[in-house]
Amino acid sequence: MKKIVLFGDSMLGRFTKPRIDQLEAEAGDVVVFNCAAGGWKSDDGARRAATIAKTEPDVVVLSFGANDCAPDRLVELDAYAGNLRTIADAFAPATLIGFLPPSIEEIDGVGKRGRTNAVLDTYRDVLREVVSAANSVDTDAAVAPLVATGEPVHEDGLHLTGDAYRLVISALAERISAIGTTSDLH
Repeated sequence: MKKIVLFGDSMLGRFTKPRIDQLEAEAGDVVVFNCAAGGWKSDDGARRAATIAKTEPDVVVLSFGANDCAPDRLVELDAYAGNLRTIADAFAPATLIGFLPPSIEEIDGVGKRGRTNAVLDTYRDVLREVVSAANSVDTDAAVAPLVATGEPVHEDGLHLTGDAYRLVISALAERISAIGTTSDLH
């Protein structure tokens, strides 16, 4: 049985029991531990990673960046990259999966708390670089079917709706299931 740790901000912190049950059912022989909290930034993760790593997970799903890029809470990109490397080092040899923060709803070019998708993209790129493109879950791609039909994907401009979460959880489960197979590129 693979031990999976969810570690990051509210994007994973909102994995309630039904969402964790869905992930466990779709990913197969896994048990999921949610160690994520709303409002966390990468420096919060870097400070806690060594302690959480004592659980010796097989897979760690990381979601950081949406809070790091908010102007009123800004973690500069270089510091963010350093924090992610600290987290990655703490969890070695676990496989890391990046749960890339979804695009935000912008009104007149600005989203919640002054975030922009252009800046968020740079934080997503760093997370993707740390975990590898192959081990990244592109949340925007996962929710594209909803977008194509005009269904809302945001609950509040930042966080995903229940329908959107169902799709991204399936994409995450698929990535977790692939670990240890020939398609595993960690």
